[in-house]
Amino acid sequence: MVTAAIRTKAKRTLQQVLHAVGLEVKFYAPYPAHALSTLLVLYQVDTIFDIGANAGMSGQYFRNLGFRGKIVSFEPVAAYYRQLEQAAAGDPLWLTENMAIGDQNCEQEINVSGGCGGASSFLNTVGHIEANNPELAVIDRERVKVETLESVIQRHYPIGERLFLKIDAQGYEKRILQSATSLDRVVGMRVELSVVQSYENEPLMSEMLSHMYGLGYRLCGVEEAWSNQRSQEVFQIDAMLFRTEKAGRTSALTS
Repeated sequence: MVTAAIRTKAKRTLQQVLHAVGLEVKFYAPYPAHALSTLLVLYQVDTIFDIGANAGMSGQYFRNLGFRGKIVSFEPVAAYYRQLEQAAAGDPLWLTENMAIGDQNCEQEINVSGGCGGASSFLNTVGHIEANNPELAVIDRERVKVETLESVIQRHYPIGERLFLKIDAQGYEKRILQSATSLDRVVGMRVELSVVQSYENEPLMSEMLSHMYGLGYRLCGVEEAWSNQRSQEVFQIDAMLFRTEKAGRTSALTS
């Protein structure tokens, strides 16, 4: 939830500083066979929905992985959406929408967290976040536009079966998935799953995995998303799940 976002923001800041003095830096890391870069190739992903885009760190992450297809980033909080727009500017295949994805088309109040907004959610917290990272406590509430996943699939991906979802919705992931009737077009997803409850009525990892297996997805990779740096207890993971019967050989990624 927080560690990856802060790391990515720090890298982007370093890139901007070096760019100002005429230098360019790119970050590379070795990827194991199950890493997301490999999975996007294997499953021929041609479009990514970046749900809970914040200031655009995940969209840039996909570009750094080498993905050259269409990205649609959704961010409801106005302050972060403005940063997202700037991050996507100049990239004609990176579209942005100032909205949340939820279980109905409406307007709704979202709890805006501090600390770069990494814990903003429609759900109320239960104290775990504040106890482990006080800077992520709720600092504001904002009324935002909400659309269902089905609605944006019909608008941005009306045909095809190689859509990939990145969902970072702080306890709202199951409701988002339940709002779509066209999940057969979604070949895979990266979903943030909670090991420890942070929000009221938040489904935990075991429930979410069972639900997603029931939808036809299989676990193909796991990354740590948020943990206690002192004790190393893991609070959230990013799970990569795909329709494994659709594995292929080509994709929109380039070397």
